Amino acid sequence: MTGPNAPSPPTADHGRRASLLVLLGFAWGVALIAGALILPVYGSATLVAENGSGVLIPVAIPALVSAAVWVALHVKCSRGGHSAEVVAWLLITALFLFCLVAVFSIGALVLPVAALLAAAAVMTPSPI
Repeated sequence: MTGPNAPSPPTADHGRRASLLVLLGFAWGVALIAGALILPVYGSATLVAENGSGVLIPVAIPALVSAAVWVALHVKCSRGGHSAEVVAWLLITALFLFCLVAVFSIGALVLPVAALLAAAAVMTPSPI
């Protein structure tokens, strides 16, 4: 397809944008951890104060998945390889499923992370 509406081939700019999206997803995940530690959600008690430090495990999942997706997408972008892309999509799908399971607690707050990671995976170029 040619013309002004033709899709552009993947470029280094796509890789930078994908990295920025993953970084935003990671930052959102870190903000969730910080929020669990410092924002009062039960009157004056934080999520950690009310439920114990074990609550940080599910709250940290988005940040951890973001870091793992970044590694997988970096491998895809720098070395190519279908397996790195598959790993990234498996992690993103698992995070979307986590959002569904946790929809009545933190799932809605995690959904932006999953969406940012999915957008990054779509635009991450492979080396030619």
